[in-house]
Amino acid sequence: MEHECDIILLSYESPELLKKCVSSVLEHTRVPSRLIIVDNASEHPEVRRYLHGVHGGGSITIEKVFSEENAGFAGGMNKGMRLSDAPFVCLLNNDCAVTGGWLEEMIAIARSRDDIGLVNPQSNTFGSCPDGKASIGDHAVLLSHKKGSYVETGHGIGFALLIKKEIIDHIGYLDEEYRGVCYEDTDFSVRARKAGFISVVAEGSYVFHVEQASRKTLKGVEEIYRRNRELFESRWGKLLRVFLLDSPAAGEGHMPGVYETLRGLAREMVIIELWITGERLAAEISAGFDRRRIVRHADIGINVFSGGFITAAIVWRVLTKKKKYDAVIAEEGLLSRILRFLRPLHGAEVLSLEGRMRLRARDGRLFDLGDPGAFAEYLRGKQGSGNR
Repeated sequence: MEHECDIILLSYESPELLKKCVSSVLEHTRVPSRLIIVDNASEHPEVRRYLHGVHGGGSITIEKVFSEENAGFAGGMNKGMRLSDAPFVCLLNNDCAVTGGWLEEMIAIARSRDDIGLVNPQSNTFGSCPDGKASIGDHAVLLSHKKGSYVETGHGIGFALLIKKEIIDHIGYLDEEYRGVCYEDTDFSVRARKAGFISVVAEGSYVFHVEQASRKTLKGVEEIYRRNRELFESRWGKLLRVFLLDSPAAGEGHMPGVYETLRGLAREMVIIELWITGERLAAEISAGFDRRRIVRHADIGINVFSGGFITAAIVWRVLTKKKKYDAVIAEEGLLSRILRFLRPLHGAEVLSLEGRMRLRARDGRLFDLGDPGAFAEYLRGKQGSGNR
């Protein structure tokens, strides 16, 4: 049987979670697939007993790999990925439970656009949780009307991540310099984006993730996280946060174009808070989402100011935000002058919005948001300049 997808299931300890995960894959996967189970040197005897006894069925064949040492997330997944010969590879943690149609929908989303390269399912990891006594299967049914819809994300998350095989052929495997677990999927996503592929969440696919279960038995997890974060930031820079106040004088119909421009900026590892002074302008974006004319990006938040005292409200927000902004963008005026004066307190670069696309820095440099990489590079240079 030719398989359309190789599902790489990383196993480490937790036999009960592993059994539930494999059982859910066998029950709910209709796509012809090979389940490659890579055991990362589990010491629990029940894990080995179970794996030696489990067999495929229906559309699933099973292959098992027993590692002699714990190779971490990247090393373990790579063992399975190197065996793959299918057009799609799906990374899957042993602390997940899949639901009906999960893989079909992710593959359909991946095929809907050439530049979609990495696909996560909707999940409790992203805040989508069953209500009350509803099962995860019930919750998945409630999401079925969203089949065909997706949200772009800053990066894929490896708990359940579908990858086009052509990406692996182009950029290689997960980087095993990221030891243990964390940041290897983010690094892979950045490399994929630079090769022209974006990451999305398929809103009509659902996988439940028992978050952090795989990290509970991991020794020195805080040190691993710190080291991997430093390695990632040394390569790609830190995550940026930008506040943008859209012009209240902007004409009707311009917001979809503004959003599309900001989506390009978000791809440079930038979290954007877009504030709009009018319900009508926000409705333009919402209508674009509903009609699927605009692709939603998870790292662009849309907020509407209502009432007066806008200047005071923005100043207060910038000063009190816990995760400080790297940049605040607004039309030149009283607000920008106040924020420049208060810069020693909030640390953000204050830029003037000139038209819909251009930004002017305090040193006179002019940036076009149509070239988001140059602007992001400028802000990251400010991060390391000691001005923060």
